[in-house]
Amino acid sequence: MAEPRAFPRFSIRPPQAADLRTIERAERTCFPDPWPGHYFASELFAPGRFHRLVLDAAGELVAYLFAAWQYLDLHVLKVATLPPYRRMGLATELLALAERHALETGGDAVTLEVRTSNLAAIAMYEGLGYHRAGLRRGYYHDGEDALVMTKDLER
Repeated sequence: MAEPRAFPRFSIRPPQAADLRTIERAERTCFPDPWPGHYFASELFAPGRFHRLVLDAAGELVAYLFAAWQYLDLHVLKVATLPPYRRMGLATELLALAERHALETGGDAVTLEVRTSNLAAIAMYEGLGYHRAGLRRGYYHDGEDALVMTKDLER
């Protein structure tokens, strides 16, 4: 297991089938429109994916990232941190790992969608160098729009 650079109390690893129920519980905690468990199961075993979990010292899930390749673009499908662990830089670390993976694999960019009402996440992404690339109207189940954000990777 690789240690995050700045977080020695945490470890990062790819998810395994045994993690699916825990990921599903975390998803329900983190999102008003959570993915059902079978979405994570299909992502876990699909080719062309990059997924990582952050675990605390006791081995409990505290954050996760799921991403899929779309041509030369690594598309972040999910990035989440459980509420007690927010504002500790864990999502930033996961995104940095995804960006590094994309660069090492020949990718050009990392893209994601974020709720237009999630101003804290938008500010975080902009602070990390993501720019607003578009809007997906009615993207979420409740009808809220999604802001598309992209970070062009430098070689």
